[in-house]
Amino acid sequence: MNDSIYAITAYNSKAPRNLEPAPPLEERGGYFTQVAIGRPLNLPTGAHCREPLAEDSTCIEEDLDFLRGPDSAPKAYQNTEDAPHIKAIWPTMFEWAVALRALRYIAAWFAISGAAACLLFGFLNGLEVGIGFFKFSFLPLFGVWLFFKLLTRGEPKLKKDTRFYRRTGMVSIYQKGKPRREIPFDEFDPHMTARTAATGSTGFMLLLVHRYSDLVISHINDYPDEFEVYLEWENLSQFMDISQPLPDTLINEPARPFDPVTAEYDKKNGRPKHFWRDMSREELHARYKAACQAAKDFPWGKTRDQALAQGWKSSEQRRRKINKN
Repeated sequence: MNDSIYAITAYNSKAPRNLEPAPPLEERGGYFTQVAIGRPLNLPTGAHCREPLAEDSTCIEEDLDFLRGPDSAPKAYQNTEDAPHIKAIWPTMFEWAVALRALRYIAAWFAISGAAACLLFGFLNGLEVGIGFFKFSFLPLFGVWLFFKLLTRGEPKLKKDTRFYRRTGMVSIYQKGKPRREIPFDEFDPHMTARTAATGSTGFMLLLVHRYSDLVISHINDYPDEFEVYLEWENLSQFMDISQPLPDTLINEPARPFDPVTAEYDKKNGRPKHFWRDMSREELHARYKAACQAAKDFPWGKTRDQALAQGWKSSEQRRRKINKN
């Protein structure tokens, strides 16, 4: 059954290909090229932290609402090319669909700030001043947010994104004016590079560096903490690895029955079909908080067994301890 679902090119960490080693970093262009691609992550193969919920920092509320809506019916995922058990994507800011979503989140932040300002000035300077700020601060910002929300309804139709296919093990890269380029996933090595924002703050970004060419793919997000880059890579590599189930996130839940390895894992371990969907918001947030702390504390570079042996606690262990107390 699995042979009919997964292509012979699918990535399997338990049966790795015999690949030529990558050239030393000293040979990968000049000094600035080496700085740009950052440093290799050098993590053991496989998922060891296993706290994928910690990556879902801004979307857990939206994902839970989606799970409870009509569009999450499992039958909608079975033969859909964009289903989360078939394809993962890395978008780019150089597309209107992505840029508009970014502007929507910025507008939401300013609208919330405007609402807070209305309350503050109303409290300090009286109701009339507060109403003035409401009219000329919050309402315009809320209108901008609503405009962008209407423009970004539904799933964005992307063209310049990078696509990761679990069933074939291939990475599909956009090329301007040319057909998309297909490269096996295991030919990429994860790197981390630092980025300095206009405000002077430093963030960290995940890059995939192709071993045998100058191709570098960057993730759209930069993160304030290094562990988030490690987590991003672990989730992606687990998604592509057909020796492992899909990362157990909210957005993957409706599609889990349609991935043979994941379905077998869930049956063996007695995972409830609607584990996330039936969860209360309070419990979801408690699990998210525990997952973030566990991922932050994980000794990246160690295996899970090594981490547990030196005292690291998973989110489940942390929650059990809190419940006992």
